[in-house]
Amino acid sequence: MTPEQSLPRELTALPGEVGLPILGHTLAWLRDPIGLPTRLRAQHGDVFVHHLLFARPVVFAHPDAIGQIFADEGAALSTAAGWRPFFGRVLPGGLLLRDHEDHRHHRGLMQAAFSQAALRAHVQVMNARIEPALDAWSEGGSGPQTRLAVPSFRQLTLDLAGALFLGAELGADLPRLTQSFERVAEGVAGVVPWSLPGTALWRGLRARASLVAYLRGLIPGRRAAPTADLFGQLCQAVNESGERYTDDELVNHVLFMWMAAHDTTTGSLVMMAYELARDVEWQERLRAEANSLGPNLPYERLGEARETEQVVNEVLRLYPPVGSVPRVTNRETRLGGVRLPPNTPIRASILLAQRHPAFWSDPARFDPDRFSEARAEHRRHRHSFRPFGGGAHTCMGVRFAMLQIKAVMLPLLRRFRLDLPPGYVLRIKPTPSFRPADDLPLLLTPINA
Repeated sequence: MTPEQSLPRELTALPGEVGLPILGHTLAWLRDPIGLPTRLRAQHGDVFVHHLLFARPVVFAHPDAIGQIFADEGAALSTAAGWRPFFGRVLPGGLLLRDHEDHRHHRGLMQAAFSQAALRAHVQVMNARIEPALDAWSEGGSGPQTRLAVPSFRQLTLDLAGALFLGAELGADLPRLTQSFERVAEGVAGVVPWSLPGTALWRGLRARASLVAYLRGLIPGRRAAPTADLFGQLCQAVNESGERYTDDELVNHVLFMWMAAHDTTTGSLVMMAYELARDVEWQERLRAEANSLGPNLPYERLGEARETEQVVNEVLRLYPPVGSVPRVTNRETRLGGVRLPPNTPIRASILLAQRHPAFWSDPARFDPDRFSEARAEHRRHRHSFRPFGGGAHTCMGVRFAMLQIKAVMLPLLRRFRLDLPPGYVLRIKPTPSFRPADDLPLLLTPINA
C-alpha cells in the first residue's frame, strides 16, 4: 500500500473517528477487519470517515450509495486512482488499474477466456486434478487428521490455476510459485508504503519479479502455437482493429488474474470450510447433495448444486473477497447525499452493505437459507449483495469462481467430515481477502464409502 490523497478540508466535519495519531485505526483494523468497520457504521451511520495509515477515505455503507458508485454516471470516479495505492507497484497494469475507454479495450480482449464454452472446458480440467489432489489428503490413513486449511487450499487452487491459466504442470515449480503468490498478496495488503528490506512490499516486489520472469519465458511458445489455456488465448487475442496485447500487457493481465483467482477462491474455500465445520446440519445437507450428484460433475450439473450455491453465497456475503472498493473522485460529484470535491478518496463498503441490518435478518449469523427462493433476502435491494463488485468493473471471473468453489467443496465433503479443534476461536486477518490468522487447523475425518 502506498500513500494516497488525504481527505479534503470541507469533508472533515463528516461523522467518524480519527483514531491514533498517524496510525488512525490501522492496528485495530489489522486485529479485527470485520468488527471495526461494523462498529463504525453502527455508531456513525451509513456515511463516515475512516482513518487508516496514509488513507482517510469517506466510507459509504448503504446499498443506494454502492449502486451510485458502481454506476458512476458521468464518469466522475476513477477506479485506477482508487486501486493504485494497493496494486500500483506490486500488480501494475491489471484491469482495476484502468479507467473508462482504456478499461473497455483491455477487458474486451479477454472476454472469450470466460465464455460458457471456455468455462465448460475449465471444469473438465479441474475435475481431472481435484480428485487426485484429495487422494493425497487421505494419505494419512483412515483416522482423523489435522490439516492447515489455508496452505492446503492455497496449494490446490494454485495448481488448478496453473493448469487453467497456463496449461502447465507446475510440478517442482509449485512450492516456489506458491510462496511467490503469497508474498505478492502480503505486499498488496502491507501497511508500510516503502520498499525497505524485510517489509511486505519489499518481499512482494521481489516475488513479482520472479513471477514475471516465469511468465515471460512462456510467451514465445504461446505466440508461435495456439493453446487452449487462458494464457494461450490471450497471446492470440485480437480486437476489431487488429490490436494485440504487448508482452508487458500479457504478463500484467495474467499475473493479476492469476493472483485474483487464486486469492479469492482460497479465501472463500477456507471460510466455507470453517462455517461448515461449525454447522453440522449444513455440512450434512451439502454432503447429501454431493452424494446425490456424484463425482466429476460437468459444467451443467454443477449448476444443480443449489444448496451448495446458497452456502457459497452466504460465505461470500459474510466474507466478501474484497471488503471495500476504493475510488477517487476526478471532479465534483454527489454520493449518498454528500457533496464530494475532486480528489476525494472514497470506499464502497461491500462488507457493510452485505451485513446491513436494514436488508439482512440477524446479519452476522451464518444462515444460507436467506438465499433460498422462499426468503430471497439478497433481492431486497439490488446492491445489497455485490461480492464481486458491480458496473463496468464487475469481476469477469465471477462464474469461474463459483464453479471452482463447488468443484472443490463437493468432492471434499463426499470424502471427509470437517471439524474444528475444541474451543477454537476464529481471528480474521485481511491478506487481502478475509482469512483466519492461524491458517485454520481443520480436522478431517475420512468417510468410509
